[in-house]
Amino acid sequence: MPHSPNMRYVNGWSEYLEEEERAKKDVNPVGYVAGGDLDYSKRPRPRPPKKNSKSLWVAYLLWFIGGWFGLHLLYLRRDRQAFVLITTLGGYIGCGLLRDFFRIPSYVRDVNSDDQFLANLSEKMRKRAKPPFSLVRFVAQVLVGSLWSTFVAAAIPSEEVFGMDWTPLIHLAPLGTAFAVWTIGNIGREQGQMKWAMIGAFILMPISLFNPPIANWSPLCSAALFTKFGKQWRRTPQPNTHFCKRMMILMLSWLIMSSLWASALYFNATVTDKQGERIKLRDAAKNFLNSPMFLKFKENLRVIYKDAQTNGWSEAWINFVELLDPFGEIHALKVLGLSKGATQDEITSTYRKLAKEWHPDRHRGDNQAEAQERFIEIQEAYEKLSVLKNRRHKKNKIRN
Repeated sequence: MPHSPNMRYVNGWSEYLEEEERAKKDVNPVGYVAGGDLDYSKRPRPRPPKKNSKSLWVAYLLWFIGGWFGLHLLYLRRDRQAFVLITTLGGYIGCGLLRDFFRIPSYVRDVNSDDQFLANLSEKMRKRAKPPFSLVRFVAQVLVGSLWSTFVAAAIPSEEVFGMDWTPLIHLAPLGTAFAVWTIGNIGREQGQMKWAMIGAFILMPISLFNPPIANWSPLCSAALFTKFGKQWRRTPQPNTHFCKRMMILMLSWLIMSSLWASALYFNATVTDKQGERIKLRDAAKNFLNSPMFLKFKENLRVIYKDAQTNGWSEAWINFVELLDPFGEIHALKVLGLSKGATQDEITSTYRKLAKEWHPDRHRGDNQAEAQERFIEIQEAYEKLSVLKNRRHKKNKIRN
């Protein structure tokens, strides 16, 4: 018996639908007497398999709390789309995430094999031999293909590593383009072959050897060839892969992408100072770890940890808040050159001395601007300390 158009898309329902068709046509395949005690139409038929239907509200909740990490897409079994979303910061600064907000109802109907959704899909497949052109998908393939190829190119060391020159591997950058085009082309009810994405990505490589900027057209060529010759309908549901296996594949993909970023940051990333001199990011990070500021911060953490071991974490937390200087008291004391616990008389005496020394009228020429800034800083420090002292004095008076 020929299957109805919807049968091939409803996973596990074939037997049930065939029994229904036989009953409607009054077919008696096993010789039972119609209308008798053994009427075949009264036989118990196999029930449709139970499906773990996905909730629209759960999908929107996951979109709200973890959309930037693709949680709603992982819940709806759209792993490829989730990976693309993560690696492009929400689909190019949130554009893909915003589109998902309006597309989630369709995603839910798809994963739940909704009858109306499958009927509409079947109608599209009958009318068109291959999926229609989608401008959104095509643009996504070009943009993400360009981004992933940049990741590959940036990860190739620009210096010798293990005594080898790795720069010729720059010509493998189109691999990132091909994988991006193929990944996006296989999202949802569409699929396609990797070979067309590869051909389109590398077709311009011979010309790019003599004219490197031409390689920028590789994502467009790859997406165009894949759309023209590679893509087709996904006529069977995707396999019901176990969650653990899905996560393993996703983590492996993320590990590969992270290794590209790590290589780019370690070997090729640089920082520029105000004199325009460049230094490797790894060297700048090493220098930062040895800088007085970081060493002081590390020392403070060590003091807090020892304090916690001695006096408990509650006391350590109070000391930690004090180190953060939320009221600016430590900085104000430093400006005036005083230590913690200075009295109001000491603060006033030091302020008058420094204010007299740094008053702008006592300085001329280039030093006047510096003196003005220093004078204002001294005034602000004195006012801040005076306010804090007065506030604490009033509190202590009330308590007593």
